[in-house]
Amino acid sequence: MALSLVIIAFIFITGLVVGSFLNVVILRTVSGESIVFPGSKCPKCQHPLKWYHNIPVLSYIFLKGKCGFCHEPISIQYPIVELFTGLVFVGLLFRFCMPIDPLFGLSVINPIGWDQLIIYVFSLIVSCLFIILAGTDILEQKVADIHTYSLIGVGILYSVIMAAFQFVIYCQNFGIPKIDLNFFITSPVFYSIAAAALGFLIMEIVARLGILLVGTRTFGEGDSYIAAGLGAVFGGFIYDARVYSGFLPIAKAVCEILILAVIIQLILTIPVFIKKLINNKDWFTLGSVSAFIIYSAGYTYAQSAGWFSNNIAMWCSTIILLIIGIMACKELLFGIKEHRENGMYLPFGPAMVAAGFVALFFGLLI
Repeated sequence: MALSLVIIAFIFITGLVVGSFLNVVILRTVSGESIVFPGSKCPKCQHPLKWYHNIPVLSYIFLKGKCGFCHEPISIQYPIVELFTGLVFVGLLFRFCMPIDPLFGLSVINPIGWDQLIIYVFSLIVSCLFIILAGTDILEQKVADIHTYSLIGVGILYSVIMAAFQFVIYCQNFGIPKIDLNFFITSPVFYSIAAAALGFLIMEIVARLGILLVGTRTFGEGDSYIAAGLGAVFGGFIYDARVYSGFLPIAKAVCEILILAVIIQLILTIPVFIKKLINNKDWFTLGSVSAFIIYSAGYTYAQSAGWFSNNIAMWCSTIILLIIGIMACKELLFGIKEHRENGMYLPFGPAMVAAGFVALFFGLLI
């Protein structure tokens, strides 16, 4: 038990430290400064910080949320990001490795396999990129290309590494395989790249639908690249889980992540829109939004209950969900310009990141 707690504590503290660095990356991406130089400083008085001002979470508590020099309030973002990152590090340890066997009633530590270690490390990198993307989008409603490209690159790199491992193992057991078209289209690298392209394509279609209807993109260009990153990551992860065969289920998983992101976004923005719809007495749009929420809840329950074992029922239900979702988003599409101007617009990137975390922890890698 003692060793289990030591391991958990070490991973958690490591996550806190990494979270502190992620705060620097988020804020300096917004300001355009280097993430290396100069050293940590107060963003308000610019005074360099002492080492004891940089202890994750504890410094915020001891300083009572204020700078030790100018006494201006310190953003609550700092301890939130640090704590969240620490919890993510521990959560992913349990998700993919589960080495803390005494806590599960076993008498020995179960060794972690190389495959578990690889996916754990890559999931940590992906999570850090998720946090950075969400943080910069919330602060400035902007997405840095370097972060989205990195997310895409990490997803493809993971699939390349796993493909290499699989190739070596296959050669050791069966000899060199036949190198043909089927060899490439059944590779995790192909699935990762194809899923990235699918995610980007879906978001671009929806974004350009906004141009067609209201003269402006429904989502920013950065959101399309986040979708591509989600596809690249989960395309490789799902393939490696050896649960699915063929690309169609992976395409369905990418669509589900994006649909979940839309649901999360609606949950965050729906109070604003409901108030606006009631004030305008737009009962039809209010009804369509309510129908989407109710149907989405039913769809989620039906999926968890295994009612979609029939592919025809699954695809018909998904199409109906998309149709109702389009109707529900009508007010969003036609109100984008107004919402951007009056500050009610919320960036879509954080909702996509939240959907990615749900998929990472609960949905797609078993």
